[in-house]
Amino acid sequence: MSQELSDLSLQEKFKLTKSSFTRRRKQSFLFTVILISNFIRKSLSLEIENFVSFLQNQCNQTNVKSFTKSAFVQCRKKINPDVFKHLSSVVAEEFYSDNEASVKLWNGFRVLAVDGSRLTLPRTEELKEIYGETKSQNSNGVIQARVSVLYDVLNNIVLDGILSPISVGEGNLAKQHLAIAREKDLRQRLSIF
Repeated sequence: MSQELSDLSLQEKFKLTKSSFTRRRKQSFLFTVILISNFIRKSLSLEIENFVSFLQNQCNQTNVKSFTKSAFVQCRKKINPDVFKHLSSVVAEEFYSDNEASVKLWNGFRVLAVDGSRLTLPRTEELKEIYGETKSQNSNGVIQARVSVLYDVLNNIVLDGILSPISVGEGNLAKQHLAIAREKDLRQRLSIF
């Protein structure tokens, strides 16, 4: 994973514009991706402070300078969110190739499951246009997306995730997950497929 993160082609592939991340700033593409991946739980200011402190003290990155919440948000807007799906697939591939002896199988097969759900999103015109609106008797309408996850149940690892408009059915999303399935994957064939 560290090799993937340090590869400059990752930045070129997942920055949103050619001019993004071309000047040397306090916050780089790599640091922004790592901070976002860090599962922010506290206030953004505290997370940035702790992240910079960690890099300076634990990783000997003395050239890393603190940056503001605004700088972080601006950098985040320059990154294609698909970078996280890509990095997740790299982690999953490394798990299966680097830990062959400890990968749990059932009769030689990976046991995969698909689960879908709805996710309520913030009410914005942009999200409404992308994901659609659902109406109920008691509300003005809710912006919802459909979420589908392909999961290795024996090894507790997510292999794929899809966020789609609510109008796309779970069966269609399950079919999309099959694109990453392998020959030695156990999957139940249902009538919706």
